[in-house]
Amino acid sequence: MNALTEVFAQTTDAVFGIDAAGRIRFANSEFERLLGYPCSQLCDSWCADVLCGTDIHGQPFCGEDCPIPKTADARQAVRDFDLVVRRADGDPVLTNIGACYIPSHLREQAGRVDVFFSLRRVNPRRLLQRMAKPPVEKSVMNGSRDPGKLTSREKEILGLAAAGLQTSRIASRLCISPQTVRTHFRNIYPKLGVNSRTEAVIHALQHGSH
Repeated sequence: MNALTEVFAQTTDAVFGIDAAGRIRFANSEFERLLGYPCSQLCDSWCADVLCGTDIHGQPFCGEDCPIPKTADARQAVRDFDLVVRRADGDPVLTNIGACYIPSHLREQAGRVDVFFSLRRVNPRRLLQRMAKPPVEKSVMNGSRDPGKLTSREKEILGLAAAGLQTSRIASRLCISPQTVRTHFRNIYPKLGVNSRTEAVIHALQHGSH
């Protein structure tokens, strides 16, 4: 397993990765659990065929016109977006998705993955809030966040995490305790406007550690 896929394999977020053609090349156990598909069935499947995604108003999103795999080489920023995906049993699941293009110098660490996605369930209250809003433009490209300023230590820790190091290795490299590493991550999340290490790593890969 490569360094980046190892990071995403151990996260509690549902994460999968696709190549530039849109085929799934990586899926962690949380993604399997979310959609109800075994990994053996996911690998090499078309992303659109697995997700069968629509927006919250029922309009198809996944398919040949999906802009994300087509712009993998351009590495445009992608803002988080809501998507209703289908489980293996046919039940719909409302998720919020973040996408991260892998820089060319990290492709070797990512195996055959050009884009990683993280999925988080959206609770029913948030769904009602979303449905009360009119449909938005389908494009999810050119999104951006305005993160708070990270300290030099937080930048260092986030950079090591984006390079594929786990908590224990980061602690060893910086001569600090694993608990201190976790505390730094808890301070990083609100500054970046994210909720997990996966999202923080994705942000760092997209924008660098600020």
